[in-house]
Amino acid sequence: MNNFLSKTAFIFIVIGLYSGTSLATEIIHYNNLPVAIELRKGEERSIQFGDHVQVGITKGQMVKNLFRVQSAQGAIHLLPYNEFDKQRIQVKRLTDGRVILLDLIASKEDPLATPLEDVRILLESENVVPVDEIQVSDSPRNPPIVTPIDLTRFASQRLYGPTRLHRDRHGITETTLGVKGAIRVFKGENKYRTYSRPILAYQGGGYYLAAIHIKNTSDKEVGLDYLDLNLPFSHATFQHHMLYPNGTPGDSTVLYLISEKPLKETLYPLTYYQDLKADAEELARLEAKSGMYAKRNYQKHK
Repeated sequence: MNNFLSKTAFIFIVIGLYSGTSLATEIIHYNNLPVAIELRKGEERSIQFGDHVQVGITKGQMVKNLFRVQSAQGAIHLLPYNEFDKQRIQVKRLTDGRVILLDLIASKEDPLATPLEDVRILLESENVVPVDEIQVSDSPRNPPIVTPIDLTRFASQRLYGPTRLHRDRHGITETTLGVKGAIRVFKGENKYRTYSRPILAYQGGGYYLAAIHIKNTSDKEVGLDYLDLNLPFSHATFQHHMLYPNGTPGDSTVLYLISEKPLKETLYPLTYYQDLKADAEELARLEAKSGMYAKRNYQKHK
């Protein structure tokens, strides 16, 4: 009896070990060649990139509705609706612009099969300090050169990159925003469909950067366009160019706005005084309308 229990316990231990292995994450080192990703109809599989990404699919793939792809928090989640042969998609890392090619292949549905492992794709540069972040000299004779690209990359890594990649950059320092609360970033329809608030600021190389959190407040998708910006700037970068409906993943992003003037002078809309005037006129109109209504009501009951 004891031997039977021991053998039974051993069998369960072995099964548990194999089960734990099946739920592990598959590590793939990207070497600039397309990565083949095996999928299974009706089963979602996640691929992690360690960085916020943007997924590019073709019009043909959208029309055929072969699979669903969602991007959130540095990973994409793929769910094939049907079986299909190789379908290539592009995945762009947003902090460094690197493009990774994936070849998706979906097999038939198999409820009895072991679930597919998650995938983690690593680049050669992972865990390596970028060359442009190495301090060559702190001498006053060689002051660090900080460009708008450097500022944007630094802020993006602070907000979206893994903590292990956060490093101080000589020549870039945190600064005050100079404003509090929400600001009006856009003109046109997006002025009424989004909520914007500065959350972080840096300066370096004679430039000032404000990281502005933008959230979709509507129940429709919102496309972001640089032509709709209602703030003075020299350089601007959206972390994402599309906001999904309010309350869904992807309903917010960050705008990196750079100016050569202190932020307290730039984080007011170009139409700031026009907006104040319009608000005052609207308030006066409503008050006049309310007064006329009160007068008519008084005469009616007099």
